[in-house]
Amino acid sequence: MAAPDDTSLWDRVLVGVLVAVALYALVLVVAGLWLGDAVFDKLGFGPDDGDIADSQRDYVRLVYGILGAVIVGWMATLGAIAAGPLRRRETWAWWAVAAAALAWFVLDTGLSLVLGYVGHALFNVVFALALAVPLAGIKASLR
Repeated sequence: MAAPDDTSLWDRVLVGVLVAVALYALVLVVAGLWLGDAVFDKLGFGPDDGDIADSQRDYVRLVYGILGAVIVGWMATLGAIAAGPLRRRETWAWWAVAAAALAWFVLDTGLSLVLGYVGHALFNVVFALALAVPLAGIKASLR
């Protein structure tokens, strides 16, 4: 079993990652096109503004907004699990968070690679590591 200080550190790191991702997703809802221009284009995915008409820009904004809303909901659910049952070291909670992260990573990254969006796949690796490190620390202290 890990020392209590180590355990609380990993809990705080995990919740911090979840909050950061929820804030990023909220920006997708509020200003998805700006985020697309500022971040996504530099990562090699998303439409080039010069290639889309105004009606298509509205649709892209809708997609970014829906994506952001789903991510906010996902982070709220994972945050509730992390702050409650996972903090109490209930094993099922660790598996629930880990399985959700793994399912997202495999599906999203696999699709990104199949469609040729390597930049997005690399972006996913950074996020996956941000989740994996505290999850690994927490796993060491499970009952």
